[in-house]
Amino acid sequence: MQKAKAQLWQECRRITFASHGDTCYTCYAQDLMGSNKQCGHFLPSSVCSVALRYDLRNLRPQCMRCNINLSGNWIEYEKHLIRDLGEQIVATLKSENEQTKNKQYDILWYLATIDTYKKL
Repeated sequence: MQKAKAQLWQECRRITFASHGDTCYTCYAQDLMGSNKQCGHFLPSSVCSVALRYDLRNLRPQCMRCNINLSGNWIEYEKHLIRDLGEQIVATLKSENEQTKNKQYDILWYLATIDTYKKL
């Protein structure tokens, strides 16, 4: 299971950076690289459900300062998501997180999600 989780996270990172580049989503720091190029969560991985942890709508590039030091820079992240996706999508993410928070996912879910993401 750990290998599948790691593989899924790598796919999430690949897609997020390919889709959104190497500029921090919350503070606009540019040319992120190395440990300063992080894949940040709008709904933090510490409190989000498994499904939202790997949901591409919940992921954007962030610098280490915003992602780690500012705990995701949540206020700016939410403002930018509302601007880019709309209030309804942001509300949907929050709602889906609450609905799936304690749901357990088996290896088949991880493998199917990896397969889906590899096609993107």
